[in-house]
This record gives sequence, C-alpha cells and structure tokens, in this order.
Amino acid sequence: MSPLTLNPALTGAYEGTFRVGGIYRDQWASILENQFRTPSIYVDAPIVRGFGKKDWIGVGAYVLNDQAGSAALSNLTVMGSISYHLGMGAKGNTVLSLGVQGGIVQKKLNTNDLIFRDQYSNGSFVGTSAEIANFENTNISYPDFQAGLVLNTYLSSRFNLEFGGSVYHIAEPDNAFLVAGTLDDDKLPRRYVGHARANIDFGKRSVLRPAVLYQMQAKASELNAQVMYGIHLNELRDMTLLFGAGYRPTDADAVVALFGFDYKGFKVGASYDVNLQGLNPVTNSRGGFEVGLSYIARIYKSPVVKPILFCPRF
Repeated sequence: MSPLTLNPALTGAYEGTFRVGGIYRDQWASILENQFRTPSIYVDAPIVRGFGKKDWIGVGAYVLNDQAGSAALSNLTVMGSISYHLGMGAKGNTVLSLGVQGGIVQKKLNTNDLIFRDQYSNGSFVGTSAEIANFENTNISYPDFQAGLVLNTYLSSRFNLEFGGSVYHIAEPDNAFLVAGTLDDDKLPRRYVGHARANIDFGKRSVLRPAVLYQMQAKASELNAQVMYGIHLNELRDMTLLFGAGYRPTDADAVVALFGFDYKGFKVGASYDVNLQGLNPVTNSRGGFEVGLSYIARIYKSPVVKPILFCPRF
C-alpha cells in the first residue's frame, strides 16, 4: 500500500493515468500513547513512453512524517522518484523496472524530555543530566538517495510474479545529533531490501496473493511473510474482498492480521500487528495498527472517428 517507500522502481509501475495514496501507522499505544505514529502520502504517474514501444517512464513523490518516543523524535522525509520500465517479450508480458529516488530528510529531537542514567537517584529521576552537553544539534537535515530494481512477469493471464530489491541511504549521510566524535560512527548505514509477491487468480471467484519481505541495516534484520486470499464479489472481478495473515520471526516475533477491499481503482487495506513474546509483557498484546488507501485514475481520451459517407456508383 506504500510502493514508493518499498522500492523506487515501483514508481509508475501500473496501468492508469495517475495514482495517489496514503498510509498511517500507530503502534505500542499501551507503552507510550500517541508517541509512535507514521503518516505518509504519495502520488505517481506513468508520464511518457520510453525508447521502445513497450517502455515507459514514471515519476512520483512522497512525504513521510514519523514520530517516535517520549522525546518526540520526528523524521520529515520528502522524496522524488523517477523510474524506467522496460517491456520485454513479444507481448511485453515481462517488465524490468529501474528506479532512483532523492530528497531531503529533516529530524528533530526534544532533549528536554530525555531522561538519562545519571539522573537516577534513590529510586527516582532528579536533576539535569550531564549527557545533554553532548547534543550539538536538536534539528538536523541531510540529502538522501535510494535506488531499486523490480522484475514483473506474467506467466499466464492468471498468474504473475514480482521480484525486487532496493538499497536506501546510498551515500550513508551524517545522522547524528551528538557532538562529532561522541559515537564511533555518525553515519546512517545503508538499508538493503528484498521483496517478492505473486498474484494467482483461480478463475471467476477467488485470488491468492502471497508476499515476502526481507531487509537488513547494519546488524539489524527483519523477515516478514504474508498471504492474502481474495473473493471476487462480481463477475467483472473489479470488486474483491481480501483477508489474510502474516508472520514476522524476530526476537519479538509477531503475527499480523490483514484485511483489504478493492473496488475498481480504489484499494483499502488494514493490518493489526501483535507481538507474541519479547515485547508482549509490556505491550499487553497491543501492537501496531495500520491503514492504507490508494486510487488509480484512468483518464483516457475517447477516440475521434470521422464520419464516412459512402457514395454508391451507378
């Protein structure tokens, strides 16, 4: 539901005039209410034909504003994307997409709400920490760049596969609020993402959509697998009800309940993420709620047919 933050190569990777969407996530309300929120919006479009008859170029942009923790660490990201889609095969059933992305990231931190270890005394937190002196800035900004590759192939009219990979923070920008030299490395490590999904249509009534995502950054990694089952509610198959589940096997492994509804160009999705262990004693099984919405507009000019007057000869 948020293609431009998954892989820049997905910019304009659809059939239509333009696409607009948004996604909102709120998590861990039982720990710190209203302090882990991530809204974002995006728009993209396939704007012009490429060098080949089956090729096209897509452009897009997204805005993300993440807020995390009691110190209100905010992350405002504004990115622009451009992608090239190369149609291969006699019918163009396979498309290889390459995308790049660049923009500005601004981060802010409220150090007044931070509590450090040296403030702990006789069972309570008192006074002001000496660690505050290590904060050189509470507002930083830097340029950031991403790139990605996606292969989408239709093996038949009812079965298609998509594989992709992307790399984020290519230039490893300086990401530190602290005085230079306080940390061993002030740079933001690159994040590598791999993803795959399939669309298997079982005739007029149902569809199966499995997907998997793996990403890693420095010493952290995440695997997320899911499957959704859809029921077509009409013969045109443009109204589909979807439901499914996902699983994330990490130190704080979690299960995810998934719901969705597609109607013509509209897509609505929702998920609820619950930790099974690790964080569960603190979260009380209250995880992350996420909802997404997208719309693909199809605005095509009607063909102009000149009238033909047939004049029979005698």
